[in-house]
Amino acid sequence: MSSFIILHHHPPHLTMYPRTMHISTMNNNQQLVRSLLLGRRGRFSTTARCTSTQTIGMTAYDSLSSTYKTLSHNNSTKGSAWYVCGPTVYDSAHLGHGRTYVLLDILRRVALHVHNKSGMPRPLYVMNVTDVDDKIIQRSRETVEDSTDRPADPIALARHYEHEFWQDMDHLNVLRPDIICRVSEHVESTIVPYIQQILDGDMAYVMPEDSSDNIGSVYFDVRAFEKKSNGRTKYGKLAPDVASTDFFSWDNDVDYTANEGGQAQQLLCEKRDPRDFALWKYRPRQPTTTSTIIEPESVSYSSPWGPGRPGWHVECSAMIEHLSKEFSSTHQFMAHAGGVDLKFPHHSNEIAQAEAFDLARGATNSQHKCDEWIPHWMHMGHLYVKGRKMSKSLKNFVTIREMLGVSNTEQSIQSHTKEDDEWSSPGDDFRLWCLGLSGSYRGPATYSKDRMGEARVIRESWIRFLIEGQKCLDANADKDSQTTRYWGAKDNELFQVVTDTSIKCHNALVGHLSAGGGKASRDFDGTTYMKGITSIIEEGMKYLDHANANPNSCPAEPLNFTLTTVRELLSLVGFSEKTCNAGKERHMSGQLGVASTNTAKNHALIDEIVAFRTAVRSSAISGIRNNDGKEAIKNILRICDAFRDQVMPSMGIEILDGKTQGDSGAAGSWRSCAPKEHTVDEK
Repeated sequence: MSSFIILHHHPPHLTMYPRTMHISTMNNNQQLVRSLLLGRRGRFSTTARCTSTQTIGMTAYDSLSSTYKTLSHNNSTKGSAWYVCGPTVYDSAHLGHGRTYVLLDILRRVALHVHNKSGMPRPLYVMNVTDVDDKIIQRSRETVEDSTDRPADPIALARHYEHEFWQDMDHLNVLRPDIICRVSEHVESTIVPYIQQILDGDMAYVMPEDSSDNIGSVYFDVRAFEKKSNGRTKYGKLAPDVASTDFFSWDNDVDYTANEGGQAQQLLCEKRDPRDFALWKYRPRQPTTTSTIIEPESVSYSSPWGPGRPGWHVECSAMIEHLSKEFSSTHQFMAHAGGVDLKFPHHSNEIAQAEAFDLARGATNSQHKCDEWIPHWMHMGHLYVKGRKMSKSLKNFVTIREMLGVSNTEQSIQSHTKEDDEWSSPGDDFRLWCLGLSGSYRGPATYSKDRMGEARVIRESWIRFLIEGQKCLDANADKDSQTTRYWGAKDNELFQVVTDTSIKCHNALVGHLSAGGGKASRDFDGTTYMKGITSIIEEGMKYLDHANANPNSCPAEPLNFTLTTVRELLSLVGFSEKTCNAGKERHMSGQLGVASTNTAKNHALIDEIVAFRTAVRSSAISGIRNNDGKEAIKNILRICDAFRDQVMPSMGIEILDGKTQGDSGAAGSWRSCAPKEHTVDEK
């Protein structure tokens, strides 16, 4: 079995292969000939790869081959490693980042679930943090000009926003990575030697500055790389077709520095090919004729080509190479993930650098048994707001903190959620929206408060079942001798529905692979998973109605099995304890009372009961003194209604009044509910 899941967005307009022959219909020889003709997906690899393959149980969409695949291992003893492109920490993370990392967290949790049955090394989850970047340096300059309380030094500023990012991930219940790679901590020891290897292989060149041939910025030489590969591979594996050719010019990798006013200005340089991109950005430590602005010392690193800092694309390739060596005996990188906007140029350039690095150190095709540097690539879709991509540049973004309703201090995050709102969890509502209401993880999603409200309603229905079901079990816990153990038709029916639906939920997670990875294949389907949970709960609520109407006639086991299954399904995809354990707290703490472990909530309930009694007593005494019994009765009824409609619902309790018979009121009942805000009646 596998240690990992790999899935990916399939944009039809970016398909690499001509449509005259579908990849799933080609045999191995056809694919090899075709790859040699196209020079796109040749049988070329960069690190020691598969010596044998082992089928594992996760179907995944791979954007590199534009097909669904079952993830394969290099051998049966190594675990899978997954590299995720993390944040560039120059500002607060927004919901586009949130959706990407929540979805990746769900996939990772499923991978861990599969791994538990595999007997293989635990999956290794690696994320980088870009803390050396043009945007961070520019923001640090703005901080100085604005006199804000943010750190002015670029690295200190990056640490500030990195800390905030991890806090946001904790609030979204996203698991921390096993390994975090900061760029600043790998520049001189990892990235500089990596660039030197590519230079030594004549697939990069120095753009001379200050009248020296060896001092200046270093650029990747796309044409030299393609010539060196001798047709086995070609630049632009994840790029649109036109972007991989030398006719295409793009300015996403223009080199920038800062002028005297602190504003970004383009550096004038002549690249050999418009596709070439920066591996090293030369930044002098003393004023020169081309620049009088000296960048902060904290982001100036030494190199054979003069002081400066690495280009954006090279950091990931270099750190993956470093970790591949460090963990070569236990793990192999099988998956690479990030947002769809990273597909080109960032991930395309990563692949080109990695293949050039291996060519430079003398690797040959005969040394490798797999096709690619990293076999599977996964990209999360864009997030849109009112038809436009959520973006900081467009100023239409909502930060994760704004969505969660939290405030930020230097010490901690303080939640605005009321303490007595036991089951409120904006983070879980957001996770549910990402899972089942935002569409395919590989496609675009549109965020709105209405959709988040829909997610909250669905989650509250789940919570109600967990609370009501646990209450039913607790009520019959002391009646074992009076309750039947015999399973009737309704008991068997519930068990069968829960079992069948949970299997469908599992299949929605692991997907299905058809012959050749064709259209009949499918990968992770969060919507089906969410609907499956809802279906189980709907059947469970019907069973609860039956059980409550027929006390002592239903065995506890079918309901307990259903509750356990729902909790496990929720936990598997990362819902927090607030959701998964709803109803359990009352079960574990026993009946409400002064001896309960839930002291704070009990004290609040006692305070409300005392206040209720005081109000009723005061109204009665006032009526006696004023000889106005009718008005006193009206006031008492008004107080009772407020206690029922506002006070108790704020504590998660709904009071149901019985029907009146003549002048006497029938006994009422109560049930648990999702806590509601306690509003004060001005009357």
